[in-house]
Amino acid sequence: MLTNLANFCYTETLSTIFQLWEGTPIKKTTTRRDFFRALTGATIATVATAGAITAAEKSPLNVNESNTSSGMDLTQDQFPRIEAGREYSIPSLMGKQMGTVNTLSQPPLGYEMDGDVKVFKLIAQPVRVPITKGTTEAERANLRIKGPYKKFSSRPTYPKDMIAWGYNGICPGPTLEAIEGDRVRIILKNETPEPTSIHWHGFELPYAQDGAAGYHRFNAHLPVLPGDTREYEFTLYQSGTLLYHTGFNVMKQDGLGLSGLFVIHPKNPTHKIDKDFAILLQTWNFSPGNPNPDITNMDVSFATFNGKTAPDIEMMNVNQGERVRIRIGNLSLSPHPIHLHGYTFNIVGTTGGPIKESAQWPEATVNVPPGTTRDIEFIAWNPGTWRFHCHVLHHIMNAMTDMPMGIAPDEGMFTHLNVIPKEPNYDPKDPNSPWQPPTTEETE
Repeated sequence: MLTNLANFCYTETLSTIFQLWEGTPIKKTTTRRDFFRALTGATIATVATAGAITAAEKSPLNVNESNTSSGMDLTQDQFPRIEAGREYSIPSLMGKQMGTVNTLSQPPLGYEMDGDVKVFKLIAQPVRVPITKGTTEAERANLRIKGPYKKFSSRPTYPKDMIAWGYNGICPGPTLEAIEGDRVRIILKNETPEPTSIHWHGFELPYAQDGAAGYHRFNAHLPVLPGDTREYEFTLYQSGTLLYHTGFNVMKQDGLGLSGLFVIHPKNPTHKIDKDFAILLQTWNFSPGNPNPDITNMDVSFATFNGKTAPDIEMMNVNQGERVRIRIGNLSLSPHPIHLHGYTFNIVGTTGGPIKESAQWPEATVNVPPGTTRDIEFIAWNPGTWRFHCHVLHHIMNAMTDMPMGIAPDEGMFTHLNVIPKEPNYDPKDPNSPWQPPTTEETE
């Protein structure tokens, strides 16, 4: 019936019909396709408005009219990712370093003590994530693109923001740090527009404390409603690099970024770590011009370290001779072989905990499957600014590039390990600088 009405209106009363819709002018050259689209949209809007009741009367989320475009009730699928005019909470201990791990380009989260219990606060909420600010012309002018190299300069990179879900104003959420044997309490407040929870991924803990929440009778508890708070409390009987992420509506909420790392340091460490870094791997797909991730698509248009891409992810700065650990977690949909130039390293830990020294093995690339962590460790004996990146090479070339392909810049899962020489006058870029392989003592 709608198609017949559209045909009649298009051929007989085109201008008259459009005058009924708020006097919108239209040219006689409007195509039949454009007219059908306009008529269909307007008809749907008219029918919806006529049958709508206020959000306050019906919506379980108690959305007020100021948060909608037309005063219509919003379903949970239509609910805006970020509510206009709303202020989201940030815990006061965000940015306070009370551990030793440097989560690249992400602020830490401190804790409070309640007796013998370490108390962390996580607030699940929509967040705007500046994945990259791009490369400005001024920054490009400082690159080594001179003389004949100008002909082969890489294409400029462009800013990209994302509307995601995260914790405490960032995505991924902050890294939590504690010590084997600690009693911890994590207070979760839900500021997302739907129920959520936290699953403690890789933890050995009481069934009632794991946030794999849902509506089936065998689930330990229901998820946390919007605006509500829940406490998780348990003792840490393990050590290693573990994960936390949503335990409700997982495909959507994980896909929007509700995740983070949880580092449990051993009670009796066997050796000192001088520099300790943490990186969470995530991938995203976006439609052109849309900041909302397309979580139904397994293709990758942006791959990130801690929600950032090169050139915006910070470098790992270490001094020659320091022992370095890099913790890598993967909450994307595909494995990532992470490669470090200039070094071999030992794989010393997995999601299951530390690997005994006799069982560790050397590598230059570590594969990190989805839902796992890998810890690598080495002595930074070799000075220079060494690349550290995913070896699925599409993941270092975000959003691809125009075809036919020119010179693509470094983007995506890409950063550097910058090893500062002990000798201040030593120049690693000078081919005449003295160099020799390390001794056994320098690598153990």
